[in-house]
Amino acid sequence: MPVCAIANQKGGVAKTTTAINLAAGLALAGYKTLLIDADPQANTTSVFIHPQREVAPKESLHTVLIEFAALSSVIQPTAVANLDFVPAHIRLSGVDLELAQALDNRSARLRKALEPVRATYDYILIDNPPALGLLTINAFTASDSLILPVSTGYFALAGLVQLQETINMVRSTQLNPDLKILGVLCTFAERTNVSRDVEAQLRQYFGDLVFHTPIPKNVSLEEAHSNHTHVFDYAPHSAGALAYKHVVQEVVRR
Repeated sequence: MPVCAIANQKGGVAKTTTAINLAAGLALAGYKTLLIDADPQANTTSVFIHPQREVAPKESLHTVLIEFAALSSVIQPTAVANLDFVPAHIRLSGVDLELAQALDNRSARLRKALEPVRATYDYILIDNPPALGLLTINAFTASDSLILPVSTGYFALAGLVQLQETINMVRSTQLNPDLKILGVLCTFAERTNVSRDVEAQLRQYFGDLVFHTPIPKNVSLEEAHSNHTHVFDYAPHSAGALAYKHVVQEVVRR
């Protein structure tokens, strides 16, 4: 029952796109999957819950982290077979401040909440906010591994050093000494010199940790979100769908 956080404190790297389509792809491949939206922006939530239906804080991850509600009480089914979902709420934006005042092991609340449901799922994925606060540290502490989406644009490598420092901190402080990087995912790949150069630098630095399949810049991925679904439903034969299908296969093999 691997728990995997999808993280990068830099925004605009297809982190949420990866969380949505990787979760859907695993579920469609027959793996019982739980997707947790830990991002206060709640973009993942907006894909699986119609925007006209407002999610209450007590239905979201917020009540689990702050009020110690059982995670099972906020898990919702989706239209995708084998895929369950935990919504986010805008009140998650205040969780760092709320947890800063906590006297318990504030960095391990999500890990503790996951314990009763881990055996229910083949994969548990966590979509993280583009920040390195206590929400992200909770996700890192709860996870077995990380997937790091990195855009192959000019500023792609900015922040990776800081992210690596946070990973090392989680390991060295014994919050999660066994945390590993499952893979680095190149996103927004294009047939340009910049894109090729950045991908080459990532492969040189991370080696075999870089997924063989890059995710291309593909309009179907954005259009699927705006239609409140995943790319395998919206455009199953698109370049984006085919790329994520291959990444799903790579994740399973790892």
